[in-house]
Amino acid sequence: MRKLFSRQLVEARHEMLAIYEAIDLTLHDAVHAFVTGDKKLASKTKKRTLQIDARCANLEAVCYNLIATQGPVASDFRLLQTIIYTDFCLQRMCDKVRRVARAAKLRVSSEIELPAELIELVKQEASSVYKVMGTAASVLVTNDLGLLCTLSDQEESAHGIYEEFFRAYNRMVTVELTDDRSYDDLRRVIMVSRYLDRCAQYAIDAAGRIAFLLTGQRLNSGDIAGFDEDDLEALRVPSGEGVILRPAIDAQSVAEIPLDEVTPELRELIENPVDEDEDDEEEEDGLA
Repeated sequence: MRKLFSRQLVEARHEMLAIYEAIDLTLHDAVHAFVTGDKKLASKTKKRTLQIDARCANLEAVCYNLIATQGPVASDFRLLQTIIYTDFCLQRMCDKVRRVARAAKLRVSSEIELPAELIELVKQEASSVYKVMGTAASVLVTNDLGLLCTLSDQEESAHGIYEEFFRAYNRMVTVELTDDRSYDDLRRVIMVSRYLDRCAQYAIDAAGRIAFLLTGQRLNSGDIAGFDEDDLEALRVPSGEGVILRPAIDAQSVAEIPLDEVTPELRELIENPVDEDEDDEEEEDGLA
């Protein structure tokens, strides 16, 4: 019975990572649709976000069912809490991706021509956000507490471009539009920069939850920044039987994220996959 529970925990964690991967890839498509004015791609992306929403809802239901039926304690319960909280962040990220896709469709349908400078700033911000999301994925897979410190700097870079976007927009002469409805459409389109900024923050929030899983303490990136490597390792608490964290296996759940956006450690794991059955056999041999 406990082996089944452990397997269910592993599957829930892998589904969490796979949903993260799906959101990351869908955001790439949504931004591309916005920048290029590809209405067809925007429509496909929007539909994909609805499918991701369904996966998030199912993952949440699975976790609550495990809590209700298995009565997990200690690290098993922390893992389920971590997955639920991360799923919460993923749902909000997915909502923002859907809004980017909607903005892309609206921009084409309403024939809104944004200045080239603003489009370029969206592309720059998106690139920074992809880096944040790639690092956050690396944290979730490799369980590296030290990486959380780098996320704050990356987020500041992305947020800086977001602020520059609106400074640039405010410097520009407002285009004369026909009616208030047209102005509403324009406002929805320029909010893409805000949606990207929120995606970065939700990714950081999700990655930060790994500290609770590994230490049992509710630490944020600011708290962790005050510790050196030895202090961080000392914070870790033993995992229970059900919490099986195997970065070499877990990495395959995010293998489609562009490799130039993740950390070298995660890239190495993705490029050199390990067969799960072989990994299980090695663990059994080690215990024999």
